[in-house]
Amino acid sequence: MIAEGSAPTFVLSGGGNLGALQVGMIHVLVESGAQPEMIVGTSVGAINGAFLASHPGMSGILEIIAFWSSLRRRDVLGIRASALIGGLLSHRGYLFDSAPMRRILASFVSFTRLEDAPVRLAVVATDLATSSPAVLESGDVMSALLASCAVPRILPPVEIDTHVFADGAASADVPLIEAILLGARDLYVLPTAPLQVERLRVRIDTWSAVAELEDVSVRIVTPPRVHVPLGDLRQRPRLIELGYSHAKSWMLEGSPSESVATASDNGRSH
Repeated sequence: MIAEGSAPTFVLSGGGNLGALQVGMIHVLVESGAQPEMIVGTSVGAINGAFLASHPGMSGILEIIAFWSSLRRRDVLGIRASALIGGLLSHRGYLFDSAPMRRILASFVSFTRLEDAPVRLAVVATDLATSSPAVLESGDVMSALLASCAVPRILPPVEIDTHVFADGAASADVPLIEAILLGARDLYVLPTAPLQVERLRVRIDTWSAVAELEDVSVRIVTPPRVHVPLGDLRQRPRLIELGYSHAKSWMLEGSPSESVATASDNGRSH
């Protein structure tokens, strides 16, 4: 059980359809008493984060489970033969329009600007000019979310204030360092794949060599290893349940806290 009054930061990775695993993990954390004071998300993690920021608490968890359970691939990408052929034949550089995704986001996001989120929300995208992560905390929430999940060659990049952004997972698949730089000191990290934990380990080790931070507590809710084709949404209920049961076991093991310098050891231990 998480200590009463704990107000951690949730760090939500990318992962496409594996974002359903993340929903199960979030369920366990909120059920155990964690109410985030900040959410930092990239790609599908930004979408899950925006939902949680809009609907905090257990009632919101039930809503996001129902939302994920109702999703169909054509709802997300608007897949029709004409749209796919048009994308393949065009020279625009992407297959699908972002209008279906915008409609989905508008159906549950309760605020129009990031700075007005009921729970502080930071959305991570990739600045295409520098290939580096960009943290968006103000401005139009729809533009930020669409930018964060604009997978290259699949969805169009998004221009915001003269900068062009695409999928945040390309530069910060697990935005832990971005969260720490925003001031987070008590963090729950929710990756969607074991490989993300390995990559995070390398990023932490590299960054810790030049950063001097104390009193940073990092808990990595290590994900299960699953094999689901990218874009296959038929396994949503199973993935949500698997994320829940895996995170529940992790919680019962003591949800170990690590310093940022040794946070990668947490990934090795499970």
